[in-house]
Amino acid sequence: MKLNLGKSSIILISIIGFFLALSLLIYFVFGNYSDRRVYFFPGREVSSGEVRIVPHQRSTEDSIQLFVKELILGPYSIDHFRIIPPKTKLQSLLLRNKTKLYIDFSSDFIVFDDEFRMDPSEMTLYIKKNLNYNFPFLKEISISIDGQTL
Repeated sequence: MKLNLGKSSIILISIIGFFLALSLLIYFVFGNYSDRRVYFFPGREVSSGEVRIVPHQRSTEDSIQLFVKELILGPYSIDHFRIIPPKTKLQSLLLRNKTKLYIDFSSDFIVFDDEFRMDPSEMTLYIKKNLNYNFPFLKEISISIDGQTL
């Protein structure tokens, strides 16, 4: 059985094949890198984790910063509760010697409203639990509010 393709069909198939090969090359060389992170939030009875796929960051410090910003956004599930008040801003985050982390939040961290009531020491424990689980190389985590260490 002989397949009779015209010149224009061969050119069209070649162009499609070229773009397919180019797309695959770009995908595998530059990649669509992402990281899997687990976020722990308190629930009605026990705390549990939510798995999120986040974009891969170039540096460890940027990965941790994105992680903390996701913590501020809160849980996806309505069965979980926030651990950081929603109006809180991440003012600075510094990673030193790849083992010491310094995080500074805005004063909204300790301002509570009707929807959010959690003791700052409990909030700090949850933040550290999350960070230690996802970044086990961290040996020291210091959390401050407007520059004042908790």
